[in-house]
Amino acid sequence: MPAASQPFAPSESPAPPSERYDYGTAIDPSLDVNNSNNMASIQHAVEGGLQPTVNPAMTSTSATPSEPTNVRLKQVQISDLLALRGIPPPPPHPITSLPPNRLEEIQAVFLATYAPAIDKFFETRWFQEKALTHLLANAQLMAEYSALIDAFNDPNLGDPNVLARLESFEASVVWSSMTLCRHVMNVSTGTQPEYDLLAAAKRLDVIESMITGEHLDSNPLAQFPTREPAANPPLLPDQLTQRSLDFWSSIGHFLTLHDNEASSAKEIDDTLARCRTLLDTFENRDVIYSIAIARHLGQRWADFPRSFPQPITTNEKDAGAKLYVAQKFLEQEAGGKGTTQVIKRICGMVVRSWIVSRE
Repeated sequence: MPAASQPFAPSESPAPPSERYDYGTAIDPSLDVNNSNNMASIQHAVEGGLQPTVNPAMTSTSATPSEPTNVRLKQVQISDLLALRGIPPPPPHPITSLPPNRLEEIQAVFLATYAPAIDKFFETRWFQEKALTHLLANAQLMAEYSALIDAFNDPNLGDPNVLARLESFEASVVWSSMTLCRHVMNVSTGTQPEYDLLAAAKRLDVIESMITGEHLDSNPLAQFPTREPAANPPLLPDQLTQRSLDFWSSIGHFLTLHDNEASSAKEIDDTLARCRTLLDTFENRDVIYSIAIARHLGQRWADFPRSFPQPITTNEKDAGAKLYVAQKFLEQEAGGKGTTQVIKRICGMVVRSWIVSRE
């Protein structure tokens, strides 16, 4: 079964920071409108995989050009975004005593699938190295993982509504897992948090602000230190680390800029252009950059995301072309092309945000 059709992604193995992904065409540099054991039973539970978050038939190109205008969008909450296709996740499951074999299953799923995928997304190590202890101490999240494992073995997965509910359920578990770093930060007052915990928590804050439509008063990732001092002159790993820090800092800065202020227009464009030069074919950066593009440009078209401005060109400076590519890329990632469950579900939440923020 292809990885994209598995309910749980294949086990992630530790990878160097320079690891690349390749499943087709990435966002950068060209604009391409055609970019197209205990674990065993879980990984093969759904033949055919989860359904796309967005029905491509629901989107179309406008027959006539839409007049660019700034649509007033409402800020949304994370809870609004978990109903990926309009079907909310189930309510919290009751906390019960879990048998040893289920505890082993949860640990296996978390360490093989979710922790490495979250670390890839945040470009950290904390979830693989430190998060398991905090997961095991979180009775509610453990109950959710146990229920999620059961859900992937539901005999009614052929029902589209059951699949949609499962997809939303997994999104809620993914997001709750990502916020473990925030919970640990909140209780570690008075002590200097370790590097990767601090990086993960601050990057979580940035991503949450990005997908809920919030702006930041200041950039929490500005001048973020390196884990270790760089060599002089910097070696390749040092350079890659600095490019990662520069990308995240640029995304944080973008969120301090307000689209409705004319004085910010050039700075927004310059900041996004800088982000684009730092993608380095990392999937998470392609995704985050695309989210930023859709957030910035989507508000200019009243019918976004259900229609596209015409004509679609391959001019890299054309706003409509940028928006088209970003939207299609994120929809495809959510619909199965994402290489991890975390990428798929985050992209699904973003696609949902486009609808909810306009309701």
